[in-house]
Parts: sequence; structure tokens; C-alpha cells
Amino acid sequence: MHEITRRELLAGVAALLAGAPARAADEPIPDDLLAFHRECRVLDLHIDTPLWMRLLGYDIGARHRNWLPASPFGWHLDLPRAAEGGLDAAVFGLVINPAEVREELMLPLRVLAWTESGFGIGQTLETLGVIAEAQRRLPDRFVFAKTGSELRAAIDAGRFAALAGLEGSQGIEGRLENVARAHEQGLRMLGLVHFQATEAAHPMTVPAFEGRGLTPFGRDLVAECERLRIVVDLAHVNAAGVDDALAMLKRPFVVSHSACRALQDHPRNLTDEQIRRVAEHGGVIGVAVGRDFLGAGGIPRFLDHLEHLMKVGGVECAALGSDYDGAIVPVPGMGDVTSFPRVTAGLLARGHAQESVKKGMGENALRVLTEVCG
Repeated sequence: MHEITRRELLAGVAALLAGAPARAADEPIPDDLLAFHRECRVLDLHIDTPLWMRLLGYDIGARHRNWLPASPFGWHLDLPRAAEGGLDAAVFGLVINPAEVREELMLPLRVLAWTESGFGIGQTLETLGVIAEAQRRLPDRFVFAKTGSELRAAIDAGRFAALAGLEGSQGIEGRLENVARAHEQGLRMLGLVHFQATEAAHPMTVPAFEGRGLTPFGRDLVAECERLRIVVDLAHVNAAGVDDALAMLKRPFVVSHSACRALQDHPRNLTDEQIRRVAEHGGVIGVAVGRDFLGAGGIPRFLDHLEHLMKVGGVECAALGSDYDGAIVPVPGMGDVTSFPRVTAGLLARGHAQESVKKGMGENALRVLTEVCG
């Protein structure tokens, strides 16, 4: 009898999911609004699709759909739906297993670490290779970009572009030389921590770590990222760590996927003071689509958070950072990447100038990526 592997088990569960495919919304968008959306360069600062590419061999070139009500977990992005939704580019998050699982690691990531044998720098390089292979397989449709300029060129040529960002420094295993190794293979953004403490920083989701800032290695890591022109991502970093990073960062940076604490009291969301400080440093904040981040409501709730960023930090600090394919449950109406035209339409309906909408939909993020990476 054939022994079922862990990968086959996960693929079987995925194939058995049943239900109605989620749709962004039913009402058509007027042609003039859709035409303006197509004029925007739309970039999402955080989408975790490489996890499914590595784990299940997910084909981003083929059209997929999430069969479950509310579109949880994944199956949120592929190239056909990106084209339909006018999503031009994204930072592809690299979800990497730690070499050693700590007690604070959330259950889904514990399961992932059990499912896979890879971890640390080896898995980081493997996942970068998965993205590079997608470009080799889909050269006319997909670009693995290394700079903001390459992102812009790919967008203008009509090809979807992805920049690689590491979600947590467990992916470099506490060694600065591993940052250079990953950079050589295309890594251009680095988050200091994910859901468990690393050699560099502590997650904001664990109250016991309150007050613990960056470690000496964390400070060295920030400096090395700036030397290599890798964007520093402060998503998941606790308040003390953010303070330490802000005190030493010389280049713009991102908080790739978060939302506003004033609207939804969640430990992953930013306070108004933090929003202002990010903006003062030239950074940008990507708004995530998960219900935990945003609270009750659909697309209007997402727009509330995006508008709050603009109000508190200025138009230049607002960006998209959906966290699609990251085991989230999106708010109603934002079940996958085809929902982005409704964000553009919603911002215009609330009276935002076209130039401001273009900035929030992608130009702010492109500015930072170009300034740091070239």
C-alpha cells in the first residue's frame, strides 16, 4: 500500500474543499472608473503565494478559485486573476520555518514546520528558487524583479512583477553572511521577526516580550540591510523594537501588512503615534485585508483604515499590504485580488483626488522600493 506523504495529504484536503467560489462583489464597476484603475500602478506590499508554490506546487500561471465560504487561508492570487483585478505587482512574502520551534509560535506555523523538512537559510534559498523558476517558466507573463525600476519596467510592459521579501529573520538563522547569500539570489525586503522571537527582534503578538527592543544582532542586521539596499520591514515587530529601528534607520522602510489600532484594537495594528513616526521617516504602511486586522465590515472598512493612514500620516504613507495567501480570512467583498478595482472606486467615491488614489494604490510603495533598491 502506498504511504501518503504530508504533501499529498495537504493536496488532497485542498482538492476536497467544496462550496461556492467567493466573488469580490456583484455590481459591475463603471467603465470610466475601471479605466482609471487600469491607469494606476497597483502594487501590494505583502502576498504569501510562494508558500503554496513551495508546499503544493501551486501554479500561479493557471486560474484558481477558493472553494470555501469567506475565502480563508489561500488561493487568493494567480496571474489571470491579478490581470482581472488590475494588480500589477506584489512583494512576495517568504514564510520560512525556524530551525527551532519556540512555545510562542502560532499553531498553523507549528503545523507547517511539522509538514516540511526545510527551515532557515536553506528554505529561504529554496523559496527564492521557486520564484525564479516561475519566471523561467512564464517569461512573457511574470518577472522576478530586484529593483523598483525593474518593477516599473515590468508593469509598463504588461507583465506581473514580484519582489521577494523575507517574513522574519529566522530565515537567515542569526548570521549576517546569510543575508548576503539571500540577496545574491534576489531577496530585497527583510522582516525582522514573524510570530516567534528571533536572534534579531521580538513579535508584537506576545505580551511577555513587551519592552524588549532589538538585540545587538538585530541592530547589526538593520545596518547590513541598509548596506545591501534591502528594504527593512517592521511588520510584526513589537513597539520597543520599532523604536530602536526608527532610531537607526537612514533609508525609507515599510510596515508591509498592518492596519490602524485606533479603528481596530489588535496587537498587529499600529497606533496613531507609530503611524506618524513611520511617515516622518518616509516609510509606508500596507493595509491588510484580514478580518482580525480591520474589524467588522467589508470593503468600506478597508477604506476606513486606508483613509485613517492618510489622515494621520499623510497621503504618502498609505499603501496596500493585503496578506493574501497568508492563512487569513478576508473581509467580505475582498475575497481575492480581483477586488482591487473596488478599492480604487471606493476612494474616488469618498472624494480623494486621482493623484492621491494613485499614490495609495501603488506609487507610494514603488517610491520606497525604488529609493532603497534602485
